[in-house]
Amino acid sequence: MSALWGVLTAVAAGLLVRQRPVRRWVVAALAAVTVPGVATAELVFTAYRDGMWVIHRQETSGAVPVPLQADLGGDGSAPALSPDGSRVAFEIAGQGILVCLVQRPAECRSVRLDDGSTVRPAWNPQSGELVFARYLADARGEDADLFATRDGLDRIVPLVSQTGNQDDPDVSPDGRLLAYSSAQTVALHRAGVEVVRHLWVMDLTSGVARLLVPGVHQDMHPDWSPDGKRLAFASDRSGQLEIWVVGADGEGLRQLTGGPGAKSWPAWSPDGRSLLFVKALEGRESLWVLKAEGGGASPLAPFGADSEVRVRDPDWR
Repeated sequence: MSALWGVLTAVAAGLLVRQRPVRRWVVAALAAVTVPGVATAELVFTAYRDGMWVIHRQETSGAVPVPLQADLGGDGSAPALSPDGSRVAFEIAGQGILVCLVQRPAECRSVRLDDGSTVRPAWNPQSGELVFARYLADARGEDADLFATRDGLDRIVPLVSQTGNQDDPDVSPDGRLLAYSSAQTVALHRAGVEVVRHLWVMDLTSGVARLLVPGVHQDMHPDWSPDGKRLAFASDRSGQLEIWVVGADGEGLRQLTGGPGAKSWPAWSPDGRSLLFVKALEGRESLWVLKAEGGGASPLAPFGADSEVRVRDPDWR
């Protein structure tokens, strides 16, 4: 056993596990998309085509999205662009996380541990290393902790281990703070037990973590604003999943979306003026964009306004 890299409020320990890099034939997905009122940005997303979720790219606004050109052998999800735009990390069902070069997309590496499933890749904007969740399931139940790569993806170290399942990591633009969700089972007065998800923020230097927004809700998918002053996230605190924003200090909590359909996976525009998110309505996922200060949301339809292609998991850098 090794000491945990960061000491949390909840006592924890983790194993330092080896990672075996491999090469796989995969095509990465990168997009430069222009949205009215928003500077040109790189965008990746996942679309459901021919019975499978596949990472896509769209080179310009209105262009036909380009799917992966290789058989990945499983559904793709949660794509994340590296800080310099040279690599894309994403999940492949049953295979863990792959990291592919944008200019040489056939060159990929696997990021995984010897046991469990590695999911939810997120880049540290300063170090260029990955943070991700590792899920373990056995007869006793399920557990998830956060890990980080070191030495250019060659080494994996434990990062966050506390009671419950840790997921949805996102590192602040200055590389100092890690936001993540933590699912825990809590006892409610006269209402039995319930699984809730809280947002936490950990100082990556000191290892001290703090609860960001208290309550008995489902708070998830945090995404740092480009200036590092706010977090967008999804929460059901108003009755269904909507997009909210809150200050990095936990102050200024505000709901941005409303109306039919659950909203999730917010992604800030590079200029910090807009937010992209996923809306799920009647079993279909689609991308929508709205101003960060609130107001009406508009659909962002990569496959055309009349398309019924389901789209989710945006990353906008």
